[in-house]
Amino acid sequence: MPAAPNANARRCGECTACCDGWLKIRIGDHDVKPGHPCPFSGAGKCAIYDTRPVDPCRNFVCGWLAPTSPLPEWMRPDRSHLIFLPASFTWRTIPVDVAVAVGARPRAKARAWLEAFSRDARRPLLLQADGEWQAHGPPDFLHDMVERLARTDDPTRS
Repeated sequence: MPAAPNANARRCGECTACCDGWLKIRIGDHDVKPGHPCPFSGAGKCAIYDTRPVDPCRNFVCGWLAPTSPLPEWMRPDRSHLIFLPASFTWRTIPVDVAVAVGARPRAKARAWLEAFSRDARRPLLLQADGEWQAHGPPDFLHDMVERLARTDDPTRS
């Protein structure tokens, strides 16, 4: 699929999904995870924006915001209830996309779009929704992800 129109002009706007605790990250001494948003984020603003850490804050670009994003405009994380992380890790030399629900689960339209994108682009996908990981891709990928999940609760790390 071609890149979304005007992808370079995108801005976070009111979206703070990456700070709201849906991604497991560490900001200084604080673990950010479901139920525990970033303590420096509130009312759609970052209290430490000018001094925020390089990793993960300054380096992070969600898949919707990326200059070459394939995601349509309506897939902004706060609207789709889905954070897309393209090429998050490599499986057998193949980049794997990861998507994490914002809330319990992404909107049905967003999930369907992402699953179709994965299938049509032949890009393996890991989707976390309802606290569970779901793999989409070739049978060997599915098998390997089941094995990873048996070893760890985070299949994006081997």
